[in-house]
Amino acid sequence: MPIIYSSTADGYVNKTNQSSWANARDASTGSGTSAVGTSIFGFTYVIRAAGRGGGITYSIYRSFLFFDTSGITANVASATFSIYGTSATPDGSIIAVKSTAFGGDGGTALATSDFNAISGWSAGSSLAGSATVYGAQKLTSAWNQNAYNDFTATSDLLADMKNNNVVIICFMDYTNDYLNSALTSNAFLNVGAYYSNWSGTSRDPKIDYTLATTGYANDVNGVASANIGKVMGVATASISKVNGI
Repeated sequence: MPIIYSSTADGYVNKTNQSSWANARDASTGSGTSAVGTSIFGFTYVIRAAGRGGGITYSIYRSFLFFDTSGITANVASATFSIYGTSATPDGSIIAVKSTAFGGDGGTALATSDFNAISGWSAGSSLAGSATVYGAQKLTSAWNQNAYNDFTATSDLLADMKNNNVVIICFMDYTNDYLNSALTSNAFLNVGAYYSNWSGTSRDPKIDYTLATTGYANDVNGVASANIGKVMGVATASISKVNGI
């Protein structure tokens, strides 16, 4: 099956040291961004901690990746995208959603203004039912250290791989960030992973996909092509024309 790897421009945007959960989670602009690291302890990260001089601070990290899908023009039957976990013990959860970062087309560098560049973004409320999910959530118990973690692509991702020149994915904490559930006690909830700046591709984020079978796509003697496996003993997947038509 063909494999495409994410761009080396991938990275994270964070919002750090905020005095309230809402100030961190619902910010339209992040505090900082980085697209030069090979891996990070907080690929996704939510933090509640004691602040300097007293009080509580909140911080959130989200990671953004984009894949060049301009060479895909046929229907995609299935796909798996994979993220290589670090040796850091995961304490959080993670979900993959559609993003409009990198200018929406991969044409600009990751910026602090991409912090909430999520399709269906909704400040002040859960993203369940509004964000476009590309890969279902994974909890701590399901996250592999020093190995690939696979997400099964949703129908939205399969369609975007065919129809768009780039696919942009935001990885965010599921339990607190995605669902907008504020931490009620001090915690550091992370999921660690590698970006594409790792030497070689053995730990790079990747999408492994299979194209849909193509062939003769017309009715034969009134029978729909979907119900025809063969024509004159030849599999329909191997037929582009019948009698030159």
